[in-house]
Amino acid sequence: MAEILIVDDDQSVATAFERFLKHEGHGCMLASSAEDAMRLIGERNPDLVMMDIRMPGTDGLQALQQMRSAHPDLYVVMMTAYGTSQTSIDAIRGGAFEYLTKPLDLNQLRAVIERALTARRSRDQVASSEREPLPRVALVGETPGMQAAYKLIGRLATLEVPALIVGERGTGRELVAATIHENSSRRDRQFLNIDCAILSGELIEAELFAPAVGTVHLGSVHALPKPLQVRLARELADGPSRSMAPKTLSARVIASTDRDLGEAVAEDVFSRELYEALAVVTIRLPPLRDRRDDIPQLVRHFVQRFNSDLDRRISGVDDQVMKRLQEHQWPGNVAELESVLKRAFIITRSDVITVDDIGERISDSRFPGRHELESTLARAVRVALQERIAEQQSGASSSAFHDIVGIVETALVREALTITNGNQVKASDLLGVNRATLRKKSTGD
Repeated sequence: MAEILIVDDDQSVATAFERFLKHEGHGCMLASSAEDAMRLIGERNPDLVMMDIRMPGTDGLQALQQMRSAHPDLYVVMMTAYGTSQTSIDAIRGGAFEYLTKPLDLNQLRAVIERALTARRSRDQVASSEREPLPRVALVGETPGMQAAYKLIGRLATLEVPALIVGERGTGRELVAATIHENSSRRDRQFLNIDCAILSGELIEAELFAPAVGTVHLGSVHALPKPLQVRLARELADGPSRSMAPKTLSARVIASTDRDLGEAVAEDVFSRELYEALAVVTIRLPPLRDRRDDIPQLVRHFVQRFNSDLDRRISGVDDQVMKRLQEHQWPGNVAELESVLKRAFIITRSDVITVDDIGERISDSRFPGRHELESTLARAVRVALQERIAEQQSGASSSAFHDIVGIVETALVREALTITNGNQVKASDLLGVNRATLRKKSTGD
């Protein structure tokens, strides 16, 4: 049972509210003016306030400002029969949990009250729980994969050598490169981020070999044009193999990719010399689905950051939200988690994020779960093998393994090309293979 304060100068409305709330099992207090409401809030500390906007003397919007100023944790639902779009905007901007128009729909009213009370309970639970302090570094996570990355970052921070960062999109490759730079002796010089998949070769070359740059991060290095691969490999070479030409590269080079550069080298689409120069020290970033134990710490990190960036006072997420976050597949990794939480910060009317704030954003992933995908593939393979048994009985013979794998690979490539309207660059990016492999598989070879 909750204690709910009704603020409305219409006696008939107040009486109707009192009957409804008692029927729902809640306690009810009545006030006919903002002054009476402020007094009762100070004396009784209600769980929820439901207040009309149009009242004599101090109106509801002014009273809302007073209440939120004096009691910032108070949950207030505003009501009016004469609302406009601006009134609604003013109410929500002023800190109202919800804004309802009269005549009130009882089912809607019941749902709003339940949401407000649930949000308050969740906030109290989060506020009362012990929270570990956030790490001072920007990278967040304590799982073994991240600990291994931290150790390599620490070594690279003290050594002037190239490095390669490998990980799926959204795992934080650029952040790792920036962290290495910020902890190195070059921290007072410029950190330059270059996306090789977007910029032209001429622009990349101009930026890469510019003077006075401290560290260059070559993102999507697999897309670096071949002539630049050759030149950069020559610049990074050491020992007898190093060209006698004067060195023009002053920046430290850290490269990153979401591709298998070893495969690209084998298919002769990436320079072996450059790969060997970059991959002496390789940091591998695990996808978020493989480090789910880090999700609570990542959530705390983003809550603290968005409170500062968006001037909010959100205390955290409730248990249902945390459960959803830990069950989601996260195809977009940490970047996707950041986006989901930022949106929730913007739309929430409470000071704790609930499932209503998350909505359907992560309940239905664009990608099937691993178990679902494996089950579907298993059924398809079973049917194909049963057909193969029948073929063998009739005298046909061929490699079932290679035939089935070939069918799957060709289907993947063709679907990717369909989705990207035949754009081979976008299709290869989508699948995470190089264009040579894509062209080969698209023909079924």
